[in-house]
Amino acid sequence: MRYESRELPREMGDGDVLAEISLATICGSDLHTLSGRREEQTPCVLGHEGVGRIVEIGSGRNELSVEDRITWSIADSCGQCVFCTDYKLPEKCTSVFKYGHALLGDGSGLNGCYATHILLRPGTGIVKVPDIIPDSIAATANCALATIINAISRIPDSAKAVVIQGAGMLGLYACAVLYNRGLRELFCIDTNKERLALVSSFGGVPIDARTSQYKQDRLKIVDAAPVGVDAVLEVAGVAELVSEGIQLLRTGGHYGFIGMVHPHSHLDLTGEQIIRKCLTIQGTHNYSHCHLEESIRFLGKTIQSYPYDRLVSPPFPLIDLKDAIQEAKTQKYCRVSVKPHID
Repeated sequence: MRYESRELPREMGDGDVLAEISLATICGSDLHTLSGRREEQTPCVLGHEGVGRIVEIGSGRNELSVEDRITWSIADSCGQCVFCTDYKLPEKCTSVFKYGHALLGDGSGLNGCYATHILLRPGTGIVKVPDIIPDSIAATANCALATIINAISRIPDSAKAVVIQGAGMLGLYACAVLYNRGLRELFCIDTNKERLALVSSFGGVPIDARTSQYKQDRLKIVDAAPVGVDAVLEVAGVAELVSEGIQLLRTGGHYGFIGMVHPHSHLDLTGEQIIRKCLTIQGTHNYSHCHLEESIRFLGKTIQSYPYDRLVSPPFPLIDLKDAIQEAKTQKYCRVSVKPHID
């Protein structure tokens, strides 16, 4: 990694928005890229979770104003291909552009959040952020929370018992969203004691998979759902958990795959396991603009209900990004934050 200065664009194209980044957070996918677990082209500016203020606006964005506090979708989409129109999957647009995953030579180069500025393209969903939501929480909405809201929208409304495999940012957000939806039988499984300690504050029942009591703790799930839970959400990115997830599901249950966005995710299961239990398996990758809008509304409604401030570290200066990444690897915080300008 290196710190580099570049000129800001002198002219704005139609629909472009130049934003000064207030704060960014380090997502697990960024760590995967840095470790080589996930391949990306370089050189690039990493970082896709961010919040900022508008500096300049191109024509055609009449709903926005300079100084608006905003967050934005991870993907820029064309709005015209079959994925954007017929299939309602703009995040899978045939010409999709993803912030934090693009070459420095693509366009202005201001393509990621580990920077002072980012240039948002015309097909990017932009959402205004109310002042009640702190920067540290607003930054995580445009990846972790919006993705979870997308995934949970696929769970049948009749669901009453859900297992969440992983107590990181995705898992804790899943607890909060499902609890707010009215579910009370929420079981969150992990091996990280610090993260498990947060689960109950977000509406879930923590299950520590490391302890000798794990089999006993699993009985809490069995007691709540004797024929199996209605849904399981995999948010840990660990393929080995899928076998247990299928065991925990009731016949006709829903399995949401969310975390295994890397090639080391071969599954040890048979088609018979899926067929005989009449399971629905749903993959969720990123989200649409409507999910980002809903994530900001959700935070605005629940900002006093959950200890969101405990999820994100105090900010590191952008110049110390390497140190911030090392801190993120310790998993002390669900997210480590980076700020271009420290007051």
